[in-house]
Amino acid sequence: MEEPVQIIPPTGPEGARLACAGDRRVSPRQGRGIRAAVLRARGAKTGWAVALVGAALTMAVPASAQAPTPDIPVTFSVRSLLSGDTFTVSGVLPGGPADAGRPLELYERRAPFPGAYAIMSNGASGPNGEFVFSVKPVRKAYWAVVAPETTTRPREASNGFLVAVRRKVSIRTTSRRPLRGRFVGFSGFVSPSFPVGPGSVATLQRRNPQGGFTDVKSALLKAAGQVSSYRLRTRVRRSGVYRVVVPSSTFFSTGASVGVTLHMRLH
Repeated sequence: MEEPVQIIPPTGPEGARLACAGDRRVSPRQGRGIRAAVLRARGAKTGWAVALVGAALTMAVPASAQAPTPDIPVTFSVRSLLSGDTFTVSGVLPGGPADAGRPLELYERRAPFPGAYAIMSNGASGPNGEFVFSVKPVRKAYWAVVAPETTTRPREASNGFLVAVRRKVSIRTTSRRPLRGRFVGFSGFVSPSFPVGPGSVATLQRRNPQGGFTDVKSALLKAAGQVSSYRLRTRVRRSGVYRVVVPSSTFFSTGASVGVTLHMRLH
């Protein structure tokens, strides 16, 4: 529904003349002039109000809706992986077959953030404009694909997407079928090594009824060459699935071991 526009009578000399004209009889010719003047005044006020409404609507549009969409859609095989694993970035250039053989660049913005983008790999599109890059990341980073400007095509690029790289966390237990209420030991290694400090901890967690995990006990990580190690003991009173997690850091995302199931024995 449009907002009603308030019509304000003209002021100044024109308004005074029209006011006086309303107090006396006028000729048909004068009447036509008065009506034209009123219509001009109304038109000016209406146009001004419509312009204001249009400007307000433009400002109300979210910035994301006004921003251009990325030129190159890309697909990642995974968005989170263990250190040492490989992922792929693939897609099809907007021009399809017209973009066959077009040079491409894979950019990386590596942690620590914010950092800057740098070319990590070069390639070219296939017969139908398709492409794929295989990547073995060193640490967590943002990745984007760029098609440089050519004589016939403008520069095109994808959005940048974060791919998380997690530390590997191993887990061992002194028993998978302990007596109820007895202590169970948990130990393992974290790779790559975790920086030594107050936040360098391995946390034992137990799966809760909602499907998430609840902290049980933590222990400081210890340096062990190229890896870090942990060791802790806790009294276990009921069966359940347990795992060990390490926090995120500047270069890596949160890491977690596989879950191990402990079954309690009564005797």
